[in-house]
Amino acid sequence: MKKWILLSAMILGLISAIYSQPQEWGYHAGATVLLSEINGANTLSAGMTAGVSNGRILLGFYGLKALTPAQRPTYESTLEEYGLQTAFLYPLTSRLNLNFGLRAGVGEASMEAIHKHISEGAQKEDIWAISPEMGIEFPLSRNLSLAYTGGYRWIWGSENLEDVGCGSYSSFYNALSLRVGFFPGR
Repeated sequence: MKKWILLSAMILGLISAIYSQPQEWGYHAGATVLLSEINGANTLSAGMTAGVSNGRILLGFYGLKALTPAQRPTYESTLEEYGLQTAFLYPLTSRLNLNFGLRAGVGEASMEAIHKHISEGAQKEDIWAISPEMGIEFPLSRNLSLAYTGGYRWIWGSENLEDVGCGSYSSFYNALSLRVGFFPGR
């Protein structure tokens, strides 16, 4: 499933870069950096986003993976998530948009027990994620924009990991995305 989502996002991004002709529909592909809490420790994740928009509605794909494991004294936790996103774009000015969105995805949470710097084994669980979010998009040029997004990510499925509670992987997050493509109305 992850490979199909990533492949679709890459194809959509390449098509948008090649065929970015002025029209009502916009296209974008970009890189995302996300700061959140994973099992009690702050961690940085990175990934991609790609999508289409008609000026008011955005539909797309996303994928995120923790750059380094979240460190605790006796374990390391990681999280990766892939899925679909949708957003309503509200224009503040002719070039500045607020967005109200929802991400829904699947992925994998893992935890590796560490004792005296030696691994005692890793556990992995498939997860489901839902994230309502709100953000603002800053145009840098006709084909480049910067977007800030904040939201809350609910995770289900990680409860079966040892020493992990129901909400251990759920947290608030802040994301910064650099997007390349064609944006209608600019």
